[in-house]
Amino acid sequence: MLLEGRVQTTDLQSGEGSVQAVRLGKDTSMFVADAHGKYYDAVRRGNVYMAVNTVAGALTLNSTTATGLIVWNPPNSGKYLVLLRLNVAIQSLPGGACPLILTGGAQPTVPGTWTLLTGTGNYNGVLSAYMGQGAPTRSVAQAASVGTTIGAAVIQRWIPGGGAATLGSSTMWPPFIQDNIDGEIVMGPGQVISLQCLTTAITVGASLSWEEVPV
Repeated sequence: MLLEGRVQTTDLQSGEGSVQAVRLGKDTSMFVADAHGKYYDAVRRGNVYMAVNTVAGALTLNSTTATGLIVWNPPNSGKYLVLLRLNVAIQSLPGGACPLILTGGAQPTVPGTWTLLTGTGNYNGVLSAYMGQGAPTRSVAQAASVGTTIGAAVIQRWIPGGGAATLGSSTMWPPFIQDNIDGEIVMGPGQVISLQCLTTAITVGASLSWEEVPV
């Protein structure tokens, strides 16, 4: 089937139900535009979830004993976890540079000393991003924040951020960090990922969101 378009430099004024050709630029590139928010359709379908540590947690230093925020995709979940966005609010003034990392790896069994996140609307420590839906869909993933033993602590991604407590006589405020992962990391079944530090322990509030798609 051949897809045809029209080279058009101005907007068309079309009525409801009309059929129009795809709009092209002079180099034959196709024009597209967002109709809704970036993740609107996936959220509306009940496929986007998030883990939120509502009580600020201390991060471990690239360790298999993880604290802070940990997400596990069980081996029998039947879903991929497509990571979307990580938000981090640093709660303690670090004494020096504090590079953040996402670390993890294979986790075929339930992580040791697994204590699920708690909070209103949580199911296995996970919230649906679709607030107010009649019957909330439930994530296949599980999330925890404290004293969790994971099977691997391989660095998967560097997170921009960090800071220092003082600069001369001036106080430095810890930054708010946002990492738009946008699907660059996909967690298959039997994988775990956690937010950790590399050199300087800090306390953070954090949330991680993802879309769940069939394997």
